[in-house]
Amino acid sequence: MSVSEHTITPELADLSRKTGLVVRPVDPHTISSLFSELEKYDSHERAETFDDLKHAINESRASVGAEPVFKNE
Repeated sequence: MSVSEHTITPELADLSRKTGLVVRPVDPHTISSLFSELEKYDSHERAETFDDLKHAINESRASVGAEPVFKNE
């Protein structure tokens, strides 16, 4: 079984089809690089960016009748 088969679940693939979001597997090095890059920015700006991302994820899930991932939002 490949990494993408582990990371892209049937539910995620279905959500991608329903919302038009592009789902791609990401390797650990890419994620580490992303977080290293984000660390260069102001902590308030980082928090605001993550809040925006969490809100967008919850809205995308709600649009297909799924429960929010971030329940306290």
